[in-house]
Amino acid sequence: MAAAAPDPAGAAGSTAPGAWLKNGIAGGVVSLVGLSFYVSSASLLFQGPLAPWLPGAIGAAFLGGVLLSAFAAWRGSQPLAAAGPEPATVPVLAAMTAAVAASASGPALLPTTVVVLALAALAIGLAWCGIGRARAGNLMRYIPYPVIGGFLAAVGWLLFGGGLAVAASVPLRWATLGQLAEPGAAARFATGLAIGVALWWGGTRIKHVLLLPAMLLGFTLLLHAGLVLAGIGLDAARAQGWLMARFDGALPPWPLAPALLQAVDWGVVTQQGGLLLSAVIVSAIGLLLSVGSLEVAFDAPADVNHDLRNLGAGNLACALAGGLAGGISISRSITNQAAGATGSASGWVQAAICGLALVGGGPVLALIPKPLLGGLLVSIGLGMLKAWVLDSRARVSRTEHLTVLAMLLATALLGFLPAVCIGVLACCVDFALASSRLPPVRRVLLRSAWPGRVEHGPDASRALAAAGAGMRIVELQGVLFFGSATRLVDGLGAVLAEAAAPRWLLLDFQRVPALDSSAAQVLLKLDKAARRAGAQLHCSGLSADNTRALRAAGFAPAGAQLHADIDDAVRAWDDTVLAQQPAPADVTAWLAQELGSPAAAQQVLAHFEQLQLAAGDLLFAQGDPGDALYLLAEGRLAARVGAATVRTLNAGSVVGEMGLFRDTLRSAAVVADTPSRVLRLHRSGLQALEAASPALALALHRLLIRQLADRLAQASTQALAQAAP
Repeated sequence: MAAAAPDPAGAAGSTAPGAWLKNGIAGGVVSLVGLSFYVSSASLLFQGPLAPWLPGAIGAAFLGGVLLSAFAAWRGSQPLAAAGPEPATVPVLAAMTAAVAASASGPALLPTTVVVLALAALAIGLAWCGIGRARAGNLMRYIPYPVIGGFLAAVGWLLFGGGLAVAASVPLRWATLGQLAEPGAAARFATGLAIGVALWWGGTRIKHVLLLPAMLLGFTLLLHAGLVLAGIGLDAARAQGWLMARFDGALPPWPLAPALLQAVDWGVVTQQGGLLLSAVIVSAIGLLLSVGSLEVAFDAPADVNHDLRNLGAGNLACALAGGLAGGISISRSITNQAAGATGSASGWVQAAICGLALVGGGPVLALIPKPLLGGLLVSIGLGMLKAWVLDSRARVSRTEHLTVLAMLLATALLGFLPAVCIGVLACCVDFALASSRLPPVRRVLLRSAWPGRVEHGPDASRALAAAGAGMRIVELQGVLFFGSATRLVDGLGAVLAEAAAPRWLLLDFQRVPALDSSAAQVLLKLDKAARRAGAQLHCSGLSADNTRALRAAGFAPAGAQLHADIDDAVRAWDDTVLAQQPAPADVTAWLAQELGSPAAAQQVLAHFEQLQLAAGDLLFAQGDPGDALYLLAEGRLAARVGAATVRTLNAGSVVGEMGLFRDTLRSAAVVADTPSRVLRLHRSGLQALEAASPALALALHRLLIRQLADRLAQASTQALAQAAP
């Protein structure tokens, strides 16, 4: 059957007669599967001492289906999503009811169980509403994949084992395993297992929307035929555990009834805190996976935060009314689409059918064989175990798969909550080991490999090149914690021990998203080691959080040791080096040295005109004609594009020659940072020099081209350094 795409008005439900017919048929098909699962879930929750109150548990499951289906149809972000009690949460709730049954007794047993289930719905509802209102639903996507896989594999195991217990009418515990050898229990056990395997196998081989309802109906008829052939009547079948006890209505107990609350064993209730937390975690993961999977299946976006708030309110309603907690079922939602649903009207049909079953479906439900109910749970458990234990092996690493298996084993031996703790711990350890394998140092550069954005005159450039090995730039990467920081300190300790140890050791944190207190303590040791070696430890690119972590550890880089980025640190280093150098030669002396004689320098300078600029004065604007070049004799200029300073020019620098030689417009504006003296050579002056002294003009051209080539080489080196992976 072709799947129908949801209509644009699906959120409100289509009112066309044809659409109502399609939604009614789809809602009926989904309801048949849903009701079967709800009865199976109730049978899993109320076993052993709780079995006499099974009709009330069925009613709670039906009421949960009514309320959650109505909320999903009313305001859900996915109109075709089928909501109600679902496989991810039911096993944890069953673990809670089993724990209550083992600790409470007498008149307190049923009230305590009802209150615990209501508190689970309340906790799930409050947690979902809180996460949705904080718009933190997407944060759940950061839960490690192995933990999710381990969660769902454990849920699959609980469903598988619980289904067999429902089929055999014997709780699967070490103390009761001997009862499975009894002929009646063994026959029911084998029948439930066979039905579960058949349901699962059929679902993997035949993809048709009516397959599961047909198989459920067929197995029901087949089991009843078997009872007739064996000469077992309905009353005898109920007495032997093949059918549920007869009941007329399935109204659940009201958890807020005063008489019920007075009989609650609150000590037993408080013992369920760990399982309550597990229920919240598992239900949230289940909803996230459901919403994400249905986004792909329906090819339509969903709002996970909206659904958290909406279905959180639905679970709060369940807590107050006595319904079973739940969320969105992936399988029933896909069945809903495949059955032809076009909008949320199908959800209203599902709610109505659940309501009718709640009020008057008891006589029919009492005819459903218990091995069939158990087999349905077994089939769902087998599907989850295959998906998350076998199929996931191809999608995860060996370590991650071992985490999934460890959580599954812990669930089978210790229970669900220890398995959750084991999974989270294993992922934390795996993350720490994986992070420690990432080198904390991206690369180490000398100062000469990072020219920066400041242009100096010839004398200053030679002095900086000679002192370039005195500054070492260390680019860090990844999250720093004790292991990675220790590797960093060990490596830099060798650098500090070299004969030509750096005077400045710059640690750049631009690519460090976070560091913990242990890493900060290790970096404090590095600072002390640098001081002993006569070096200074500088930092750049520190975020506010990383700065707080370092200061909390006692390492408080500030002032001259703290820089905004590597360029800022390089400028500080250059200023320190140049402050120790003699004053550079003036422009006349420099030209005399470059051109061969003072007379040649004077002859060339005769064609320049002198400009005096105050701080803030504009030398030329972006887009001006490139009709002159300039020699900066004194002061400092800044080249700017818009409001950003792209280059700083100190005394001895040449600016504007590219525009003059290429006859192009200025690519940037140049402004005086400080009071400056500039010598300008206009195009007419250059032409006059070429006419008067071609040899001197040629020498000046060579000098300018050499200066330009040096600057382009520096820019290329900087671009390569900053773009390196």
